[in-house]
Amino acid sequence: MTARVIFKFQEVVMIIGLFLIVFVIGADSFIISPLLPIISHDFNTSIGQTALAVTIYAVCYAVGSPFFGPLGDKYNKKYLLIIGMIVFLVGSFLCAIANDIMLFYIFRAIAGLGAALTMPNVWATIGNYFADKKLNLVMGITMSALSLSIAIGVPLGTILSQLTNWHMAFWSSGGLALVAFLILLMVVPNTYPDKTASLKYFDSFKILFTTKKAVPVLLINLIWMFGFYMFYTFLGTFLAQTFHLNTAQTGKAFIAYGLSNFIASFFGGYLLSKIGAIKSVIIHGLGSVLSLVGLAIFSGKLTMIIFLLVLLALAQGLGVTALTTYIVNIIPKNRSTVMSFNSSFLYLGLTLGSSFGAIFYNEIGFVGITICAAIALVAAVIMAYKLNQSAI
Repeated sequence: MTARVIFKFQEVVMIIGLFLIVFVIGADSFIISPLLPIISHDFNTSIGQTALAVTIYAVCYAVGSPFFGPLGDKYNKKYLLIIGMIVFLVGSFLCAIANDIMLFYIFRAIAGLGAALTMPNVWATIGNYFADKKLNLVMGITMSALSLSIAIGVPLGTILSQLTNWHMAFWSSGGLALVAFLILLMVVPNTYPDKTASLKYFDSFKILFTTKKAVPVLLINLIWMFGFYMFYTFLGTFLAQTFHLNTAQTGKAFIAYGLSNFIASFFGGYLLSKIGAIKSVIIHGLGSVLSLVGLAIFSGKLTMIIFLLVLLALAQGLGVTALTTYIVNIIPKNRSTVMSFNSSFLYLGLTLGSSFGAIFYNEIGFVGITICAAIALVAAVIMAYKLNQSAI
């Protein structure tokens, strides 16, 4: 019989704190989407100009992560988490009082840099503190916080803005981040590096790029995210245009996806412990491909789209959790650097996927974009299969 995994009380509280941190930073990425029209109205700018704040946040996150990564291999990760959360809190609260678009850009950049320092060290802390089955379970639970942020980030922003104004969304985000920060101070342990503390700053980069499996698995993550976000970015537009859905109705589709993804991620650690990380990536990558092909085939039937979105969410939740767990263990002594590049590649995949989709959406349509996304996922699965074969 398989031994039960039992967590100590301090471990449970620590997991809750890390879960909240990941949720808040994830929600902060999505909460702004429904607020763009009213923010642009207040600042007397176009929606396109206001949406630049989303790009600035993503770019600061993607570019900042790799530069911050080696710090976690040299210094106490708890201190870096504290600094990152303070910077994120400052950025969030300043966004809440912004009265000018340029200031709003600057404050979103500050929040993005705080997130870039915080998130990789969350994953690295989990990798350092937990091992074996506990690592699988905790990684799944914490990853599910991102899924939950997708499910409720957009509707939460809408509800808060309707209750008062768009500033309240950022006050609430900052308030929840403050709660997570206080829990972090109390329960996250100090994680001092060992021999890697003597490494020079650029040595962490050298180790990463010379480790056999590190770059290939990061490229798998990049291609996977490129394909997924190429599809996901234009899902709402497609549903609204094709089925004449309003914002609330379209939001329900995203909630269905996000909650399904949350469930898969939350319980993904149990399955991961049974079949292994890289095999789980392959299996659920193929599940994602089949779901995307189905969405292309049944693009005219709303009921089938919702059903296939749920299947896609389950496959993505299980596959991405497995991929992240595999990556966090690729170079144990340089987890912060590895996870910083993982975060950077995720946002790079988002940027490239949404940009590619924006260029070709009008020419090949949603079905064409979905097929391209499926092809990208096939490429990621093939790479994962070859990586698994090389380990045999």
